Amino acid sequence: MDLFLLKLILLGVMVLMTVVAGLFPVRILKLLRKRAALAVSPKKQRYVSLTLCLLTCFSGGVFLATCFLHLLPELQEHVHMMEDNYKYEFGYPVAELLSCLGFFLLFSIEEVVIILIPSIAHGHHHGGKAEHHHHHEHDDHERNESTKLRPSVSTTSSNSRHQGCCKLLITEQDSLTNNSHNDMTIVCHSTPSASRICPSTGFAEPERCETDCDQVEEDPPILMKSHPHAHSHGIRSLTFVLAISFHSIVEGLALGVQKDTTRVTTLFLSLMVHKLIVAFSVGLQLARTHAHAIRWVVASILLLAVMTPLGAVIGMFVHEAPIDSHTRDFVVLLFQGVAVGTFIYVTFFEVLIHERDNEHPNLLKILFMLVGFALIGCLRLIDHGHDHGHGDAHHEHHASHHHDH
Repeated sequence: MDLFLLKLILLGVMVLMTVVAGLFPVRILKLLRKRAALAVSPKKQRYVSLTLCLLTCFSGGVFLATCFLHLLPELQEHVHMMEDNYKYEFGYPVAELLSCLGFFLLFSIEEVVIILIPSIAHGHHHGGKAEHHHHHEHDDHERNESTKLRPSVSTTSSNSRHQGCCKLLITEQDSLTNNSHNDMTIVCHSTPSASRICPSTGFAEPERCETDCDQVEEDPPILMKSHPHAHSHGIRSLTFVLAISFHSIVEGLALGVQKDTTRVTTLFLSLMVHKLIVAFSVGLQLARTHAHAIRWVVASILLLAVMTPLGAVIGMFVHEAPIDSHTRDFVVLLFQGVAVGTFIYVTFFEVLIHERDNEHPNLLKILFMLVGFALIGCLRLIDHGHDHGHGDAHHEHHASHHHDH
């Protein structure tokens, strides 16, 4: 079969299978929500919630391994390639620095956008409206209350040394008529036998632990109020999709420049297995985050599906294009750094943070994270030859440009 035709067929299969894998979680979540709605007991509803939690932890392990076992090593390899080809001596962990800068860049962009466009933020206190958040299923009954606790902590402490217990006096205001926060006042009583009421929702960690007043002759703890931080799922999802898309283009370039039928087929199988697992994990996260915006989920998965074929098509034609290789390599370096930082941010701030403190066993969550992590780790072990092939193709491409110059 003609090599060009073979590549087109394989790329078409890749698009189709990626779309199926990416949209499969949408169907799973629909079935889980239906089962949860029809659950006749809290125990059965908890099993449905546990299933979703474990799937999310699996995807978190996939993202974690993809970041540290796939993207970061490729970034480091690209840095070493530039040092060898352009005779640079960075003398500094450039790959790690770029990864951290990508993390801070996404963090800063999200905060700035929330400040400039507050309406896109999701938070319990934003705009006087309660957040409709589906990550904490066990708190649904609290959000259905007509009056909700929105604490603002002010402390009235006694003098330095005292015995006593903290009693929280909660004053609630009508949230329907007044958008101001409700007041929570902490009053320290000196009666040793007094009982303590310290609801954990009012304090930030680790101040929550400091409300233990059983110790004697201790100064009152310094308490901070804890509110869910305003954030934007849209910004995180968009940058995450763009980061994966850029990485997919780079992978596609390696496929496009191959000139041997056997290597094309081997590289396709390697990319396909990894891409299906990542597409499933991305689809699950997008479907959970944008449960009421299925069109956005479908559009994101379609974008991810066509990025690797797009990169392959670019690789087929760019090999002889008169492009400044020095500039190109620097651009790829910067984008790879941003991609790693984006994966770090989304993995910890968007996926795993919401699963840590829910009602399900943490050891079981860790187990499923390890399964996802180990799966990508094993694929990286198998793909070790593919990485060398990718590097050889890149060096061959770079050498051809130097020869042209």
